[in-house]
Amino acid sequence: MNAFYISLLAVLLLTLAGCGEKAAGNKTEAAVPAVAQELTPEEKFAETKRKAEAGDAEAQYNLGLSYYKGEGVPNDATKAVVTDKFGGILIEPNRDFAKACEWWEKAATQGHITAQYKLGMMYRNGEGVPKDAAKAVEWYQKAAAQGDAAAQLNLGWMYGYGDGVPKDAAKAVEWYQKAAAQGDAGAQVNLGSMYANGEGVPKDAAKAVEWSQKAAAQGDADAQYNLGLMYGNGEGVPKDAAKAVEWYKKAAAHGSAEAQTNLGYAYRTGNGISKNLVLAYAWSNLAAAQGNAKASKNRDLYESQLTPQQRAEGQRLASNWKNGDLLQISSDIAAGSTSPDGKPSKQGTGTAFAVSSEGHALTNHHVINGCTEVKVAGRDGIAKVITSDSVNDLALLQLPGKTKDIASLNPDLGKLRQGEDIIVFGYPLEWALSSGGNLTPGTLSALTGLGNNTNQIQITAPIQPGSSGSPVMDKKGDVVGMVSMKLSDSKMAKATGQIGQNVNFAVNGQTVKTFLDANKVPYKTGGGYFSREKSNADIAEEASKWTVLVECWK
Repeated sequence: MNAFYISLLAVLLLTLAGCGEKAAGNKTEAAVPAVAQELTPEEKFAETKRKAEAGDAEAQYNLGLSYYKGEGVPNDATKAVVTDKFGGILIEPNRDFAKACEWWEKAATQGHITAQYKLGMMYRNGEGVPKDAAKAVEWYQKAAAQGDAAAQLNLGWMYGYGDGVPKDAAKAVEWYQKAAAQGDAGAQVNLGSMYANGEGVPKDAAKAVEWSQKAAAQGDADAQYNLGLMYGNGEGVPKDAAKAVEWYKKAAAHGSAEAQTNLGYAYRTGNGISKNLVLAYAWSNLAAAQGNAKASKNRDLYESQLTPQQRAEGQRLASNWKNGDLLQISSDIAAGSTSPDGKPSKQGTGTAFAVSSEGHALTNHHVINGCTEVKVAGRDGIAKVITSDSVNDLALLQLPGKTKDIASLNPDLGKLRQGEDIIVFGYPLEWALSSGGNLTPGTLSALTGLGNNTNQIQITAPIQPGSSGSPVMDKKGDVVGMVSMKLSDSKMAKATGQIGQNVNFAVNGQTVKTFLDANKVPYKTGGGYFSREKSNADIAEEASKWTVLVECWK
């Protein structure tokens, strides 16, 4: 089946699947004085019911919504009472779809737009009323005629598939156009599909691109995937593999299995992007988990070409992925590919900061571990790894070129207090974020680290891939630690059923000092008579002079 047609069906099935809350119709309640006491759900229900029984259409709609959600509705002794895994009492919501439909029909009969749309949804899905596509169409038409975009979208779908009405592609296009003109992303992507396939309108690839771009700009994953296809095939736009990958990335990050499959293939072939077999495997793994057969075959093929370490990294990336994420491999894992001439290629990045005028710099052991070469963005030559400490995750570098500006270490690390403000400056997600570095403020949340590790501190400043090795500073701009790791969301969820909120760790300043002393590095400390707190802007300006982006090449 044509990929656009599949995309169209997927979007509309999702559109028609539920009956969630929608904006109220054509009336509003009088404003409640600010001093009025907030009513309980039960009191709100009773007040709404009184108005509904008096014939108020808005109240009738809201009463139907209360019955649909089971909010404020009197308890029903027949509802099951269960306990959750912690022994808490859970009472099933007292939802009544039949009652919801009864009140929505009263409001809809008075012309309430949203009630008409809701009633159409209920007849379409057979919730509270017998399933009746013709009735669904009838109520959709009433709401659509009043300009309801969601009703127009669903009415277009009904005509497109001949559900409750004779199949009529031209009518489907007519209703999609009305909803799309109001900015409905679902209608825009469907309209793009109709133009791409020449259904109900003359086939027009340029028009398909135009409507897909409107939906894609609103974050619609199917539209983004369709744009990737069009750029990949040169349909309606010049053929551009890099542009295709760009759109596949957006759609893949939003969970499109088709986009994840195509993105994995692009990483495998190097078409529009640098080859990376680990990422090819990880994206295919995600798509295969959604049941994509092509991705499943690709995943198995790619897996056979990976080392055990690369395979484990690909599985880690897939298991840790969450909606909105783009995957990035760890700095110490090879990508599973090299440049065409067999020379090392960039496999990961991190942050380092200069600590002496002789060119010494600090970063994490895991940033440089296994690298054939360590390079510094913006500097010629190779950085030399002098020594590293895998236990404390520290590495000492000799930077190429001259070093003028250096960090100063906090002179009174023993006086640090839990709850103090801290600032992190580094180069996270260098491929997507500012090349000039990023400042993230936070709090010193604990004076020890993971498992009460006394060589670490815990901080709340957000940490991303590439933040490793970033200096953690106090409000005077003096270094009190170095970013090392963050708590794994997936492992935390598996272990406790909860996701840790911004739990990040840094090597503490005393451990950093001990490491520098052991290697006879002439570092600088802050403090003194003129020492003062600085603004975040001043700290960022200064830190940008002595922090660098380091690259691991293999």
